[in-house]
Amino acid sequence: MENRIKNIKQGVYKVALCSAIIFLVSIVLTSVFITLLVITLRQKVSWLWLSLAIVTSLIAGFTLIATICGLTFLKSNKNWVEIEKVTKKSFLDWGLFYFVYSNKIDKFSEKNEEN
Repeated sequence: MENRIKNIKQGVYKVALCSAIIFLVSIVLTSVFITLLVITLRQKVSWLWLSLAIVTSLIAGFTLIATICGLTFLKSNKNWVEIEKVTKKSFLDWGLFYFVYSNKIDKFSEKNEEN
């Protein structure tokens, strides 16, 4: 396996792992903020807890999508040995945090097409 392909796979794996960790943390924070919102509802509506719950749930949604897309890409390219034979690259485009690796794959495939 080429060193470039190995680096891309490792990079995608690291981003997927970080996305999964951020997803878990944001889910915990969302549940804490919702709990605090429910506790303070008896007195008045707390816009702080509501806004923090919404922001952390949005982060959880984006990181969940990124984790799923990264792991799908890695699973479909388990035996990937040539830069031209990448499958399901569009999943990297949907997973918002993989734009660097998607651009590297495009750049390497364009170089190989020129040769």
